Amino acid sequence: MERNGTMRWQGIKVHVVAISMLVALAAFLGAQWVYNSLNFQQPLNRELDNNKLIADYQIKENTGVYTISVTLHDTGDLMHTYRQIDDRVHAIIGDRPYVIELVDRRNKRLNDVYNHGQFAIYEAMAVGNFREMADSLNQYANAADLASKVYIDSDNIYWQMKDGDYYLYAVLSRGKWPVNVPLGTGPERGAADGI
Repeated sequence: MERNGTMRWQGIKVHVVAISMLVALAAFLGAQWVYNSLNFQQPLNRELDNNKLIADYQIKENTGVYTISVTLHDTGDLMHTYRQIDDRVHAIIGDRPYVIELVDRRNKRLNDVYNHGQFAIYEAMAVGNFREMADSLNQYANAADLASKVYIDSDNIYWQMKDGDYYLYAVLSRGKWPVNVPLGTGPERGAADGI
């Protein structure tokens, strides 16, 4: 320590090094924020704001994974709607990991039929009998007096049901096993205002 109170370590002023490191860290974090904001967050917000299929959305980031929670307007074709949104999000986000969650408005009856239908979904994923799965899911819904539509593409199984003012929009990845979900939660949830 020098007479004026300045600490030195091998001839280097420690406080100057510490301040320089803090300024460099702040500049790096600021540059990263500007890069993320201009590179994809603003274009993504603009895309979701202008998408007529979307009533509301939220974007959250946790450990490098972006979760985009979407509330849909009424759609008669969940598969087409979801694919369109996913394609636009992927075009903007690129290879960054993200998940699209559909915010739904489930009631107990919709949730019970959904959970009962997962047996047919598991079987179809294991055996490949997707036509029988679709028939079973629609029969379960019809037996509970619910409107139901089932779609499938190379990536996902889409199941939408309606019970009066309540809706269930489920998108289940064909590469992952579905799980039982309590009322109104889980990554395969979703909602809109009709079928």
